[in-house]
Amino acid sequence: AAMGPDHSSVGRTFRHMGHQHMNQYEYDEAIRAYSECVRIERLQDNVEYKHVIVALNSMAMIYGMTGRARKAVDSYSQSLAIQKAQLGDASIQVAETLNSMGIVYGMLCEFVSAIQCYSESLYVKIRKLGKDHEDVADVYFNLGLVHKRNGDHEAAINDYQEALRIRKDQLGEEHEDVARVLHHIGVVLSDMGEIGDAQRFYEECLRIRRLVLGEEHEDVARTLHNLGLVCYDSGDYERALECLEDAVELGRKKVGKRSEKVADSLHSIGLVYQKLANFKDAINNYEDAVKIRRARLGHDHLEVASTLHNMGDVYYMMGDLENAMDTYEEAYHIRLKKLGKHHVDVAATRNNMGVVLMKKGEHDDAMACFSAALIIREENLGPDNEKCSDTLHNMGLVHKNLKEYDEAIGRYEQALRVRRMQLGENDMKVADTLYNMAIVYANTAQYSKALERYKEALRTYRETGMSDDHPSVVKYASMDKMGTKEAEQGKSARHSLVATDFQQPSIVKQAV
Repeated sequence: AAMGPDHSSVGRTFRHMGHQHMNQYEYDEAIRAYSECVRIERLQDNVEYKHVIVALNSMAMIYGMTGRARKAVDSYSQSLAIQKAQLGDASIQVAETLNSMGIVYGMLCEFVSAIQCYSESLYVKIRKLGKDHEDVADVYFNLGLVHKRNGDHEAAINDYQEALRIRKDQLGEEHEDVARVLHHIGVVLSDMGEIGDAQRFYEECLRIRRLVLGEEHEDVARTLHNLGLVCYDSGDYERALECLEDAVELGRKKVGKRSEKVADSLHSIGLVYQKLANFKDAINNYEDAVKIRRARLGHDHLEVASTLHNMGDVYYMMGDLENAMDTYEEAYHIRLKKLGKHHVDVAATRNNMGVVLMKKGEHDDAMACFSAALIIREENLGPDNEKCSDTLHNMGLVHKNLKEYDEAIGRYEQALRVRRMQLGENDMKVADTLYNMAIVYANTAQYSKALERYKEALRTYRETGMSDDHPSVVKYASMDKMGTKEAEQGKSARHSLVATDFQQPSIVKQAV
């Protein structure tokens, strides 16, 4: 008898065609072939379920690789139902499919479903393979990834530690899979603010990767970048520059001069130089970073805005108010377009635009910026957030400059209350607000109140660790010794302290 179009041999042929298309990256043709295989196999009297499972899993893999994660979940779910019915819930094949489904749910940011799949897979693999098997380590590692993305850092660390223990036992101390876990533990510890521990894990990862992969491997550059970030956070700026500059050099060799990863490291180098007050080198690195980001991501990408914002910070510190304003405005328009008018990053740039305008003497425009920033910050962060106190402090400065002294004191009092609540009595920002209040009291001939605030500011500056020979302490100490007459005579020489909102958006961008 002639073979019909739905014969099992035709289904088998479609399955083989799917494999060939997949191997040649012809994914849509592969999907069509696998779909026909599944349709035909299901029509048979004696269904070869193993062929259906292979076809469905292959379809799911392609959907995942091509960004069609929801379709991937559907294919895996069909495959899983067949596997459980035919092989039982405790089969290794079921565990493998659950692990793959966990990956896809992670792509969809459906973390609860991902964790459920990984947990079921882990249970089966431990039962079938034992708790020290490499495949068990793989599931622990995947669980760590999704717990980290879900913000459960403690669970992520626990998962990674189990993966690390197994891999060291099975593969040895100096294996790339061991280094990979060390790197990811470093990422989580850095997110948790455990900078010293993060640095230790990155250093060990770097040692292994250099040994196993060679000095010029892309993964070496990735770890150097992250190590540079934690060195920055710990105040070791020399080591931070060394790591970040090595990361840039390696990145340019391995992934090209215009890689986004190179741009990330250049941005971070700019921030280190900014911290060191080496403003020329900071601007040069920021400019290189923004050039790459514009070319790779487009002119209105948020990463472009982040670099522009930081360039504005540096220009302000250099006293170049025009360039500061230009870069802040460009950053502001990108953030407004991409994030909407109620986002905290929009508020950050608005705040700094207000600082520049105030410095230029454009007080009405500055107040408009500060008012807009305050509304956004109170809405998103709550009125008792430190960022709100920064904007309140700046509004006080504008009122002072406009000789609206009662309003200035009102804003300073609000800022002082929040700063004391959030930072404690002995913080530099608390001292700055006390000092600026003293200026207003001196300007309104309330000299006893002025001296009282000067004394509080002096005590607070000393409590923050300033030595008695620090210029600020010397200045405030001399005011402490003044009488009211001297305070009145000296009032015009004093300058207000501004609360700028210098952001560090990309310095915490870990390479995973």
